[in-house]
Amino acid sequence: MMAGSRLRFWGAALAASVVLSGCTIDTIDTTESSGPPTSTVTLTSTPTSPPAAEAPVLPTEEPQQGESFAQALQAAVDQTIAVYGGTAGIAVSDGSTEVTAGDMSAAAAWSTIKVPLAIAAVRQDPAQTTNVTAAIQWSDNNAAEALWASLGTPEQAGQATTDILREGRNDVTVNTVVTRDGFSSFGQTMWSPADQARFAATLGCIRGSEPVLQNMAMVEPGQSWGIGQLPGARFKGGWGPQPDGAYSVRQFGLSTDPTSGQTTALAMIVRPGSGSFADAQAMADTLISTVQPALTQAPSAAC
Repeated sequence: MMAGSRLRFWGAALAASVVLSGCTIDTIDTTESSGPPTSTVTLTSTPTSPPAAEAPVLPTEEPQQGESFAQALQAAVDQTIAVYGGTAGIAVSDGSTEVTAGDMSAAAAWSTIKVPLAIAAVRQDPAQTTNVTAAIQWSDNNAAEALWASLGTPEQAGQATTDILREGRNDVTVNTVVTRDGFSSFGQTMWSPADQARFAATLGCIRGSEPVLQNMAMVEPGQSWGIGQLPGARFKGGWGPQPDGAYSVRQFGLSTDPTSGQTTALAMIVRPGSGSFADAQAMADTLISTVQPALTQAPSAAC
């Protein structure tokens, strides 16, 4: 798999002198610069021969910070797949640009769609807070259906939830028609990890998000795998079987470093080769724990 980064970095090498400087994104450590190359002149033993100069030695170009972070994400994806097989993808966003690695295909949102749904519902009716708590902290499907119904017809509910996604800089449209028996229409909305990361980065700026974010910080322990391992995590997970019965799990949210205060917005999806839900949870844990040290290089969330 290749890392798909919307960040592109260009280095330049000059024959006589080279300075490498890192493109700093928020709290990224600046890449160490290399000094200018030196030319060594060697005199021959024959006085009549002109001095011969060795060719300048150009310094080896090191990855710049953005490239280094993208490489760290890709390495985490590769290492995770090496253990569990299957596919994985992870995205980090500042609200306008995403750094991604692995599979960025749009896939069923499952219960992650409950975040914009809850914001839409509580914005229209603040009395929905009990259903918001159940839908976000425990991923209660009946509570989510109640939130959906509170917004009117399926078309009205879909539009209200889509409007929240638009405020989060997403072009995703919420599904209002049941496409799989036994599953909600809105849970089958197709949502990519890159779009989810962007939505997460803007979440704090969306009106009505405050009570939802508070609940995202209190997800029950049994669902606190993956992103839930990170410090200051506010997140929501979703999971379900694909048509062939193999499970995928996904999460998106925010993590705030207690030391630096930096908030990182990220999203991930994993599908283990075994297809089991237990392996999917363990795979999410591995992906996030592997990438965690590199998050100090991540761009800060916009909100």
